[in-house]
Amino acid sequence: MRALGEHGSERCRASQLDHESDAGSITPLSIGFVVIALLLAFLIAALTDLHMARRELQGLADSAALAASDSFEPAAGDDPGLVFSPPAAKQAASRYLGAVPTPKDMGDLRLSADADGTHSVRIRIKARYSPALLSPFVPGLIDLHATAYARGALRLD
Repeated sequence: MRALGEHGSERCRASQLDHESDAGSITPLSIGFVVIALLLAFLIAALTDLHMARRELQGLADSAALAASDSFEPAAGDDPGLVFSPPAAKQAASRYLGAVPTPKDMGDLRLSADADGTHSVRIRIKARYSPALLSPFVPGLIDLHATAYARGALRLD
């Protein structure tokens, strides 16, 4: 019976040693979870910033296309109509972009304009974007593109 008691106390000591070796192991785990949570928050903030910049660039392209749609000329011939030319559309869109403030985190704006001649104008804007959280470290990291169309038509009453 005595051997059984000693065996039981050995098991009790081994169990205490196992519990003591686990002491303090929650700290690295907690630090790991905090680091993962901070990285996730940083990623969400960066993606939100990128999405908002993309929407802002799309708004600029839409407005520039609207300005370019005013660059039509009357069509030659007896039937009324509109004619769009790429150089006139690009000039009107450039004039608009020069008049509005450019977003500070976007640089190197490049504009191109196309027209199908009779119906619509297509404006494309490309820009180099620097995310707000990374701009001190990596300027001009991302290329953004936006395309907008404006269609012109005459309404005869």
